[in-house]
Amino acid sequence: MSNRVGSLRALPGWLNRLVVWSQRHDVKGKYAFYRWMCKHYSDSYVCYQFDQASFVLPVNEWCFWLEGGPDNYYMDEFGPFCDLLNKLGSFSFFDLGADIGTVSALVSRNCAGLQNIVAFEPNPGSYAMLRHNLAALKVPARAVNQAVSDFDGMVSFTTDNSQTGDHEGHIMPGSTGDTRVTSLDSYLADSVITLAEILVLKIDVEGQEIPAVKGSLANIQRASGAVLLLEIHPEVLASQGQTPEDMFSEIESILEVNWFVPKFAQQKVDRQQPFFNQFPAQQYDVIALTPSLDYLL
Repeated sequence: MSNRVGSLRALPGWLNRLVVWSQRHDVKGKYAFYRWMCKHYSDSYVCYQFDQASFVLPVNEWCFWLEGGPDNYYMDEFGPFCDLLNKLGSFSFFDLGADIGTVSALVSRNCAGLQNIVAFEPNPGSYAMLRHNLAALKVPARAVNQAVSDFDGMVSFTTDNSQTGDHEGHIMPGSTGDTRVTSLDSYLADSVITLAEILVLKIDVEGQEIPAVKGSLANIQRASGAVLLLEIHPEVLASQGQTPEDMFSEIESILEVNWFVPKFAQQKVDRQQPFFNQFPAQQYDVIALTPSLDYLL
């Protein structure tokens, strides 16, 4: 592996091993060590090894320290998600808002029916790591340095340049900029990709969730079934003057689905009640299943 991935350089071997161990263990002084690493090695990446394949991540992303490394990344949600995917048989996975590819890698390592991956990420810093991480997977995987919505064009992308992977970076529809945006349907129409009968879409695109679904509708409707994983983020919804019910209703107006919450044992969402009357008010991933797949839950 090259000593650099994008603008980041490799940690010395001994320090990489110490960071990996520290991220995977709940030890006293962990946060202080993280802060020290951010101060002295903010331009470096951490390298993990999985089945002779490497996975790299920025030193300064606290979520990996908090969650115990990329192999334990929010497994209270992604564990049940992967359990569901293992009931599907063969499927194609689209990672919309892939960041550095953590979820794609989890699905690749944990789901036997995965046929291929297409992952979109507009942030150039994240994209360099995404491309590296996807290249190490055992299934065909393609990294695309574009944003996803329901239109094609060039827009502005706001991001915190101090963070290699800015999870809150987002496009500004109607603006003029140097970030390419596409709909998934448009991208697939211009690409040679063999799709499985079942499509799985992880959609984490900071406010473009509904447009991303609209821009994927032709391929979803052609599939024999589809699984959508979307984020409910109270702060993002509030900034748009929306509620979870608004998101549910807009998607249901174009696609028949039922909703489930993986963090609560795939509990079905009762659409006759407000979401936050059923679940504590916090950030969630929710699963939308097309009716042909309801038998799975």
